[in-house]
Amino acid sequence: MDKTIYLIPGVGANDIIFENLDLTGYEVVHLKWPKHKKHEQLETYVKKLLPQIKKDTQPILIGMSFGGVVAVELAKLINPYKTILISSIKTYHERPLKLLFLNSLKFHRLVPGRLVVEFRFWMRWLLGKLSTHDLALIDRMIADIDIEFNEWAVDKVINWKNEEVPENLTHIHGTRDRIFPHFYVKDAIWIKGGTHFMVVNRAKEISKIVRNELNIARQFKLPNGKVFKKAS
Repeated sequence: MDKTIYLIPGVGANDIIFENLDLTGYEVVHLKWPKHKKHEQLETYVKKLLPQIKKDTQPILIGMSFGGVVAVELAKLINPYKTILISSIKTYHERPLKLLFLNSLKFHRLVPGRLVVEFRFWMRWLLGKLSTHDLALIDRMIADIDIEFNEWAVDKVINWKNEEVPENLTHIHGTRDRIFPHFYVKDAIWIKGGTHFMVVNRAKEISKIVRNELNIARQFKLPNGKVFKKAS
């Protein structure tokens, strides 16, 4: 059966974020965000993505940042061939303390999302050194940003309670990620010096890792049975 890669972007991002990845040889589908409800739970929302998953292919989920969180929840529903997270977290145990602090203050609900987007001084600190090309790419994404959805998505990440990890999951993470600092993350393939934006500016390295992981999955097919384990 053919395998299809489903790309899932992060908060504030869209299809553009993956444009430097080399996934030649695979059918690639960019999952589109369905309309959310204000108080909708993430587990309920993820079910809205199911109609975009083809029935006649083996799905490979690749999620970046919030898209990785969604990929984990989606994997619970469809048992994919492979799940790959980039600059993300697998469980709430990998969520940084600063997010728990923001949650206790409800800061993310008090500060308007539009204000965060329009004042871009924080980008260099969060995303690392950015080239002119990187900044232009960010501008293209901001032009299409859905502020209400982003505010909802940030709240879902901050309040995520997941403890289960798909058995067939690969986590790729940068050692200079300031949104999800690497010292909270376990069992990852590390990109030395990689930032939260590394899917763009370290795409060649990440593409190589993705291809290698898919080749390994092809050679060592997981046995049938339970596909999730309790996080340690």
